[in-house]
Amino acid sequence: MPEHQHTTARIRGKTRTSITLKQGEVIALCRCWKSEQFPLCDGSHNKIQGEKGPVVIRTDCDQNFINPLDH
Repeated sequence: MPEHQHTTARIRGKTRTSITLKQGEVIALCRCWKSEQFPLCDGSHNKIQGEKGPVVIRTDCDQNFINPLDH
């Protein structure tokens, strides 16, 4: 089970999602907008025509990064 935390909010008329990952965690983000678990991919893209798949993010580093949306 992923350990990440995410929040989604409307900021200046745009939907923004902020995700905090633990070191070594891997997640897949939806790009087809059909996922029941949005912003996470649930494989819904396999049921629609096209070549769009998820964005896979892997946290292999041990650095802490600052989310620019928090500032």
